[in-house]
Amino acid sequence: MEYGALTRLSAEETLAGLQAALQAEIQAVADYSRHAHAVPQAEIGETLSTLAGVEREHARRLTQRITVLGGKPSQDRPTAHSTGESLADWLAHDLKGEQWAIVEYARLVAGIMGDDETAELMAELLRDEIRHARWLKATLLTVEKGERNPVTIR
Repeated sequence: MEYGALTRLSAEETLAGLQAALQAEIQAVADYSRHAHAVPQAEIGETLSTLAGVEREHARRLTQRITVLGGKPSQDRPTAHSTGESLADWLAHDLKGEQWAIVEYARLVAGIMGDDETAELMAELLRDEIRHARWLKATLLTVEKGERNPVTIR
């Protein structure tokens, strides 16, 4: 198997990646919170609220790390945009956000060199995002099939 060029992120690229991750987490908190309050199924709403709390903690940890690395955490507000008309639309929107995070966080874990603390933070967040995506996929399939039993997040 032949591999491509070694990816080594500079300090500036790492900070830019952390800033993008912070913005994504802030947006996820807003989206999950909005969807949790609008969803008719209480169990799904509770899980979406839990996910919002996890993403809020991610944002807090990213803010701390950016500050430690000498950056100024972005204070941009989340975008208030339409995410669809139905629960399936909302879940698909949220899943797209998690898929972006999985790819971006894996890129950061792979490319951060010489900063084990930041790489480990991103690896921890990546594990959470994978669990979120797994729940969203399973729940979206359940909703699309018209089934009533929500999936339990692990």
